[in-house]
Amino acid sequence: MSSPLSISIVIPVYNEAALVAESCETIARFLRGSFRGYEVIIVESGSTDGSGELCDEVARKHPEARVIHEGARNGFGSAVKLGFAAAKNDLVAMVTLDLPFPLGSIAEAAALIGPYDAVLSYRSVDHRKSRFRKVQSWVFNTSLRKALGLTTKHLNSALKLYRREVIQSLPLTSRGWFIDTEIIYWLERRGVHTTQIPVPLIERRVGESSTGLMAPVHILREAWRFNRSQRGS
Repeated sequence: MSSPLSISIVIPVYNEAALVAESCETIARFLRGSFRGYEVIIVESGSTDGSGELCDEVARKHPEARVIHEGARNGFGSAVKLGFAAAKNDLVAMVTLDLPFPLGSIAEAAALIGPYDAVLSYRSVDHRKSRFRKVQSWVFNTSLRKALGLTTKHLNSALKLYRREVIQSLPLTSRGWFIDTEIIYWLERRGVHTTQIPVPLIERRVGESSTGLMAPVHILREAWRFNRSQRGS
């Protein structure tokens, strides 16, 4: 049974030529059968591997898809914010091309919109192979939650679904990977009605993640600056 709501899916793209066509087709096929209406907003950030042209091809093939060419790699948060600002439908979510969670989880989350204005997720299963990555993620989440006084279980779990007016009302400033945490910070501070659902994390099978090993360090540094700015405001 499809949702009576419409949805905007934001897809940030940078050097993902191996995934653009197949993943966008998979996402569109899922949305077509699961929501009253949908749009796919691809934000392409100056790729050097031909991803930009492939994104344009997706838009030519799918009238529900459109491409925003950012022109340069300004950071993950910058691309996500551009997509959120361009969204027009009832619900908004971001999905990366590596499809890190089952797409059916979006429909599960959408069914909870009503009493809740945003649905977040926590990892029920983590299929990443590296023990180091799992420990790194735990340290990252614990440190950020403590520093910012947050209660959400997994700050960087991939699935997050929002009412459009909620996400577009947040004063987001991050241009980097801190964007997920900043969103949760504002949801909690503003008392937005949220809930959390378990969602498995799927291991990337094609291509390489653009999230480097130093990304948590950069996020913590950005969080420290953000926290200082909020205390001084």
